[in-house]
Amino acid sequence: MIIKYEDAWGEAFDPKTLPKPDYSHISPNIVVGDAIPILFEEIYIDDDGGNIARSDGIEPSHIENLKLSFSNGVDTTQQLGAVEYRGPNYAQPYVLKYGYGRSLSQLNLGWEGWFFNPIEATETQFEDVQSYENEDPLPKSSNKEKDIINIKVKQIREGRLTKNEDVIIANLKKTYPTRKKESLSRIAAAIFESTGTPVKYAYYTEAKIKLWRTNHSTENFNIDGNWDSDAEMYGYTTKIGGIYRTWHRAKKKYAESGAKSDVNCFTGVVSKGATLRDQRSSIVDEYIALRVREYKVYGKDVKFLTLNGYFPQEVGTDNWKSFVLIDQDKLEKLIKAKIKATKSNKVCASTILNISKKDMFVIDSSLGV
Repeated sequence: MIIKYEDAWGEAFDPKTLPKPDYSHISPNIVVGDAIPILFEEIYIDDDGGNIARSDGIEPSHIENLKLSFSNGVDTTQQLGAVEYRGPNYAQPYVLKYGYGRSLSQLNLGWEGWFFNPIEATETQFEDVQSYENEDPLPKSSNKEKDIINIKVKQIREGRLTKNEDVIIANLKKTYPTRKKESLSRIAAAIFESTGTPVKYAYYTEAKIKLWRTNHSTENFNIDGNWDSDAEMYGYTTKIGGIYRTWHRAKKKYAESGAKSDVNCFTGVVSKGATLRDQRSSIVDEYIALRVREYKVYGKDVKFLTLNGYFPQEVGTDNWKSFVLIDQDKLEKLIKAKIKATKSNKVCASTILNISKKDMFVIDSSLGV
């Protein structure tokens, strides 16, 4: 329902009809009150330091967009900003905890005040609430990964979040239940790296790839499609799910120069439902699917991209001095068999493009089979 400011701010409007957020997934101890009208002059608003979930502050263009939106009326189904009551001894007894962009745009429109949800929570709970609230697809800037990383690193360094791999991952999943796994993997990797958290599995960022190459790898390799003069090919690295992008980049290089490429991969966060073995199998599965599909389109199997292997990730098991190499002969035999099956039409497409675990074990002898 769209309502004009003058009508909503009038005495006849019932603020209890406005939505009230639920943060019980963060903590059942967080108390969220019904919406109440508060004058802006009663609220302490500090965009520079008030919301740790916004490390870059509020962009002027975002405020201007909100100002234009609010000038046409307010959508009463959208969530409100939130405040913390700090006591009657302050000239501004309320502190704004989130909703900075909305409040600043309303101030720019000359509004006297607006409705806010008062919240009672600890410092850590407020940080998680502020960050989670940015995940919501409202008319505001979306959460940035670096903002989540900053919050969690701060909590760990101040002793409010345990520096433990399983605890951190569980906290991320609980706080950001709708965020994609790929994003949570990048966030977790950066947190582990920034805080020196001991891990059972290594997780790679661009910085960590370069550090591993400098500190551990016995051979040089390139990333981002740079030319390797020794191997006479272009070198790439990618995470699980990223082979197809590398495939098209390598294909373009091959078309332009005739030079081939290779790629080394790493997985996302390892869990009971996404083991290292399964994720590595999925990487090979994606590569084979691309090779087979290319053949089906062009009638020729051209190997312009080699899936070389994986970055070492399992601490205490993988050799940290080299890639976990894939047996290229066995991989090529498997691809040829699947292409042959495609030509004879003896199996359905879903069977052609998926690797069985048995196939995966044959390809990668490092898995201990």
